[in-house]
This record gives sequence, C-alpha cells and structure tokens, in this order.
Amino acid sequence: MSIRLRLALTVAFVATVLTAVVATAFAMLLHAGMMATVHDTLHRSALRVRRELSTGQLPVAAADARSAATGDQSVVQVLGPGGKVAYTTDTAGRASLLTAGQRAAASRGPLLVTRLRRDWPASYLLLAQTVRGIPGQPPLVIVVGASLDELDKTMAWVLTTLMIVGPLIIAITAAGGWLLAGRALLPVERMRAQATAISAGTPGQRLASPGTRDELDKLAGTFNGLLDRLHGALARQREFVASAGHELRTPLAVLSAELEYARRPDRTQDEVRAALEVLDSRLRQLSSLASDLLLLARGDEGALALQPRTQPLEPLIAQSLLAFRVRAHNGGCALVLNADPGVQAAVDSGRFQQIVENLIVNAIDHGVGSEFIEVSIRAQDGWAVVEVADRGPGVPADFLPRALERFTRADPARSRGERGSGLGLSIAAMLARAHGGSAAIRNRPGGGAVAEVKLPPAMPDGGPAAGPVPP
Repeated sequence: MSIRLRLALTVAFVATVLTAVVATAFAMLLHAGMMATVHDTLHRSALRVRRELSTGQLPVAAADARSAATGDQSVVQVLGPGGKVAYTTDTAGRASLLTAGQRAAASRGPLLVTRLRRDWPASYLLLAQTVRGIPGQPPLVIVVGASLDELDKTMAWVLTTLMIVGPLIIAITAAGGWLLAGRALLPVERMRAQATAISAGTPGQRLASPGTRDELDKLAGTFNGLLDRLHGALARQREFVASAGHELRTPLAVLSAELEYARRPDRTQDEVRAALEVLDSRLRQLSSLASDLLLLARGDEGALALQPRTQPLEPLIAQSLLAFRVRAHNGGCALVLNADPGVQAAVDSGRFQQIVENLIVNAIDHGVGSEFIEVSIRAQDGWAVVEVADRGPGVPADFLPRALERFTRADPARSRGERGSGLGLSIAAMLARAHGGSAAIRNRPGGGAVAEVKLPPAMPDGGPAAGPVPP
C-alpha cells in the first residue's frame, strides 16, 4: 500500500471519527436544549394551574366528579384523592394519566413521565406535582403535559441531515487528503526518479534540492551527503584495487621471468641457486604485500580486532629495536631509544609493535645520510607520544600532505634501497586510529623527518573502536 493511499485513508478515518464525535455532540446538545425548553414550559404550566387553583379560577369538581375543559388542546389534569379526575382538558381525556405508583411518587416531589396514548399523535412529557394548602381542597395532584412531536421531528431531521452531510464531508476530506498527499509527496517521487537514474557511471549526479526548507530539503541534503560518501568510498576502493594490482604486477613479472630463466636447460647450478634466491625474495615481498593489503581491508571493513591493555611502552619498543638492529646496521645507521620512565598506554602489543616497526623501517629506508635513528617516548597532556626521528633529507614539501596515504612514495633518490609498497606509513596511521589515537609526519627544522604517534591512556568506551577505522 502506497504512502499516499495510507495518508488518504488515515485522513478519512480521522475525518470519520471527528464527524461522528461532532455530530453526536451536536445532536446531544440540541436534544438537551430542546428538552430544557420543554421542561421550562411544563414548570410554567404547572405554576399557572396552581395559581388558578389557589384563586378559584380553575373549576375543580367534587372529589368524586369530573370536569372537563372542552376544546382545550393542552394536556392538564387535576387528580384528587384516590386518583379521581377532578379536572381535565379535552386532550388529556377523562382517564387518569398517572398510575397509583406514579401518584405516590409525585406526592414526594415533582415527577416527569413520558406517556403515549392511541389518540395522541405523538408522545407527551408529563410533569406531576402535589399541591397542598388550597382552601377547601384536599391535596391535589397537578398533571401538565407537553407534546414531544416537534422535538422528535427536529431530531429526526437533524439525524437525516447528518447521515447525508457526514459521508459527503468524509469523502471530500479523503479526496483532499489524497490530493494534498500527492502534492506533498511529489518532491519525494521526483527525488526517487533522480536516485534511480544515479549509477556508478554518473558519480557527479546528485538529487535536486526542492528548496522548501523543510524535512524534504533536509532529506535531499542527507541523501546527497550519503552519495558523496558512497562515491568517495567507491573511488577509494577502485584506487585501492588498481594500486594493489599495480603493486602485485611487478613481483609477479619478476617471478615469471626468474622461473623462465631457471627452467632453461643450460643453466648452471649457481645460476639456478641465484634465481631461487630471487624467487624467495619476491615471494616474501608478495607475502608481506598480501598481509598489508589484508590488514588494510580488514580495517576498512571494521573487522580489525584489537586486544588492548594498559602497559608500559618502553619494553615493547625495545623489542622492536632489537629485532631491527641488523637491518639498521646494514643501512648505515644505529637505533637509539630515549624514553621517559613509566609512560603507559592501552595498546594491543602486536599491533603497537607493528606501528613502531613500520615507522622504523620508513626511517631506515628514507633517512639517507642519517647516522642514527632516535625513537623517543614521552607523556604529553595525558597522551603517550612515540616519535621516530632521522637526520636524513626529510620529506619533500609537496609530498608531505600525502605521506600517510596508501601506495604513495617519495622520490626514490631519497631512499637507501629498493622502493617499498607505500603502505607502511598508512598502516601505522590506521592502527594508531584503531587504538583511538592519531599519527602525523613532519620535517625537523634542522633536517630529517619525524613520525609521531599519539595514543590515549585508555581505549575509547573501554574497548576497541567499533566499525570501520576512519580515514
């Protein structure tokens, strides 16, 4: 069922309820008002009859006789002891209008009774009152009546009118709701058609804002923001796949060439051994690249699981320095640790060491001319700060804003050896964000580059970051 139909049905239902409530309230108020008028008329008639009895203007016969006012169309009776009719109008008839029980009730106070007889065209509302203290008369019961014919006709006409007008009002309201809902949903339908036309081949297309400055305008802005994020994610995914394919192509080409070279029948044992060493090196490169790509993909998907605990950072960094001392020596530099005592942070041991080792490898590979690489630990404003600094040429100014992006590399002339995959710094930054911290790289005033990682003393919300790691 469409929203438009649901809105129209809802409007029709509300209109039905309101019409029924208003019609019922109107009918009840009208009936109460007309009954109040009838009651007032009866009380005035009873007062007049009582006054006429007191002044002797009303000819009341003896208790056992009956007197009638012929030609009088009103309903008036005066009942004596035992219910004897002492006075009656022609319309009231000669038979008592009250039963014995009703007379007894009238002796205790005014009594209202609805009565219908065969010779009456409509029912009458009767008011019975007991009158005492009239000179020469026993207690008498005055009965006056008023026809309800006008009230019944009026109420019947009102109900008939409501039965006709009510459905018309409901139908008109439902039709108006249908038209208004269609008009209100027209921008939504327009946005739906525009959203259907948007595809991966039209990344720049967006929904046209209705310009109404209401919820629909906000919806269009929110949807356009979502499209921007989706197309941005799609562009990053395409770039990631293209860059990964490019990075995999080179080692795979080398592997293919070396295998072809090793399969030649005229190869000596030393040449085959050298080819196998190249194959082993390229396979390790491929394995490392595959692990890095898998790590980045897991971080993007929010599947990067961390097991952080608050612990000192100096022992973890010391282990990493020990593991890379040979590589640093081969690169012509030494590793130096400068740590403030007692600095702690909530880290996953393995992932934190991966951050430090990636920064050390980057400093070794790109800190050309640096005799030593300094790793420092300090506490700053409640954060644990780890810095890896070299004395090399530093990072080119035009490359510095992109240094932490994936698959980006500086000038190869600034590197000691073979160029890497361009993922080391981006992985370190991603792992730092996954710990609730941040990463940055800058040049030193005196020369060289400094890679900095800030880590909180505890994980946000007491645990690892949920969802994809923010870029």
